[in-house]
Amino acid sequence: MPYRINIIDLWNNLRIKQAAVLYSASFAGIPLSIFTSIVFTRFLGPQGYGDFSFIDSLFDFAIIIFPAGLFFAGNRALLLNKKATKAREFYGATLVYLFLLFLVMTVCLAAYAFLDPNLTAKGLNRFFLMLLPAGWIFLLRPYFDNMLHADNRIHDLAATRFLPKVFTFSAAFVIYYFAADYTGNRLAVIWAIYLLAFLVIYLFVFFRIRISFKNLGKRMQEIRSHHQSYGVHLYVGNLFSAGAISLTGILISYFSPDNTGVGFFALAVAISRPMAMIPGVVATTWFKDFADKQSIPARLAFVTALLTLFALAGLYLLAGPFVRVFYSDAFLPVIPLVHLAGIGMALYGGGIFFSRFLEAHGHGKPVRNIHIAMGLTLLVTNLLLIPQFDVTGAAIAMILASAVYALGMWYHYVKAEIKIEENR
Repeated sequence: MPYRINIIDLWNNLRIKQAAVLYSASFAGIPLSIFTSIVFTRFLGPQGYGDFSFIDSLFDFAIIIFPAGLFFAGNRALLLNKKATKAREFYGATLVYLFLLFLVMTVCLAAYAFLDPNLTAKGLNRFFLMLLPAGWIFLLRPYFDNMLHADNRIHDLAATRFLPKVFTFSAAFVIYYFAADYTGNRLAVIWAIYLLAFLVIYLFVFFRIRISFKNLGKRMQEIRSHHQSYGVHLYVGNLFSAGAISLTGILISYFSPDNTGVGFFALAVAISRPMAMIPGVVATTWFKDFADKQSIPARLAFVTALLTLFALAGLYLLAGPFVRVFYSDAFLPVIPLVHLAGIGMALYGGGIFFSRFLEAHGHGKPVRNIHIAMGLTLLVTNLLLIPQFDVTGAAIAMILASAVYALGMWYHYVKAEIKIEENR
């Protein structure tokens, strides 16, 4: 049996333990997120939840555009670094870049709020402007995702992904029992909870890291150097792929009289997200090890694929009963969307798995090119399918784009593996 697995040997492996921690944190957050989404959808209703999802899509799109690849550059600097004191300085230098980016982002988003007719037509421009001062909290999400996994601080990364869910779950519990009849601005209540949850946990992680601003100019210069050789390539690719993903919700809004469909699509993606989490978590925990390996271990790839297929089968079996039991009848259209989104997420996770190996070896250009191909595929198919098939068209477009992404990453991984073997 070529893929015989020794459970004891696996558990004694540090990376296996880290993968277990990170995936456990992500997995444990699923029931919390489920309960939270149930309360939020009932509290806001289909249209209100759609408004929440639409604004969230705008900020998601913004934190893809405005970092300009500097977080990827900080990631590369930390990956190559071997000194703990220097690592804290890279955290500080990248944080300075974050606040400079936040100023630019705020100005641009304010101009958008005044000029966009769709935001005005749906009565959300004033509320969106009120959220802009908190925009730096959104930028901390890609900051931590890039910096912590490059520094192999898996427990801290797990905290940024899990603990905000605990906070929002607790707040949802309070809303469920004490604020069901609240007559004020319900959207403002949800956004206050959402932002506060991330802020508290992010500040806690900063305290643990003990970032330093020593040698600030030197560290910022090093990050700029990595930005030119590496970060900008990933940024361009990420702008097309992740940008197109975030743009999907915005396009649904533009082709619809209200934001109900945006909420349906966001909920379907949230329920199916674990399909991408499995290969993503494995690749993240092995990221630093990939830099020293000539190829991805066959057993690791086999187990990851098997777990993903099992999870996809479970999603197909449980999605329908779950939505029917826990959500109101108004959300029944989410069920077929979950089935489609699950396929797209599984393919996307497979692409991430191979992408991490390429990134660990500094292959920024092919990763960029595949992201561009995926983004263009998603954008074109969204524009063709959403006007014709509404939210279902967006889900189909997601599958097609994810297939392009997974196949592209696998192809370039094979090429990289052959090249590494030839250079031995």
